[in-house]
Amino acid sequence: MKLAIFDFDGTLFLKDTLFFLAEEWLRQGKSRLKYISIYLSIMPVFIMYKLGLVSRAHMKYQAMTKFQRIFAGLSQSQIGDFFQQTKPHLSRYYNPQVLAEIKKAQAQRFHLVLLSGAYSMLLEQVAQDLKLDTVIGAELYFKDGTIDYRREISFVDGINKLNLLQEVFAEQEVDWLASRSYGDSFDDLLALEVAGERVAVNPETRLLDYARDNDWRVLA
Repeated sequence: MKLAIFDFDGTLFLKDTLFFLAEEWLRQGKSRLKYISIYLSIMPVFIMYKLGLVSRAHMKYQAMTKFQRIFAGLSQSQIGDFFQQTKPHLSRYYNPQVLAEIKKAQAQRFHLVLLSGAYSMLLEQVAQDLKLDTVIGAELYFKDGTIDYRREISFVDGINKLNLLQEVFAEQEVDWLASRSYGDSFDDLLALEVAGERVAVNPETRLLDYARDNDWRVLA
């Protein structure tokens, strides 16, 4: 088996995932008060990231931890319905270059993996839409059928992406050298370098420099 491993945020998906979900929350006619409260709670750490005061990984973890509070009081089925209703609107923000890579990998009989720190319930909608094979993402937790938003999320960052990937495919015979990986962030370097062919997609400066130094393919 050879894998084609795709990051989501910034690679396949060109809009910030949490801002997309916040817009979807309003589009679906849900509480504007909750939207404003969550938006205000996330903005300080986002501004700190833009100023270079915290890392991207720290910003994303804090933002996702705060954002899941928007689902407070909702059942697992209600949250599942929310993510399902995002499906028709996802395609507006897909990266055309990455879509072409997905089609090429499918034609070449790769096993396609969506590996991301985004919520797995969202990634499952993407996988259904694009006919991807495996999803690895951040899990929301539920207690008695209702979201347990106070519980720490299963954050998928650059460090444990590789561990999760290897864990999921531990029982499979993977030809890692023949596999491909796609990403935009230097934080995902370990997960990118597990594959024999590495592709930097709209890479941040550190990853772009590294990709050029190591003769990676770059999609920009």
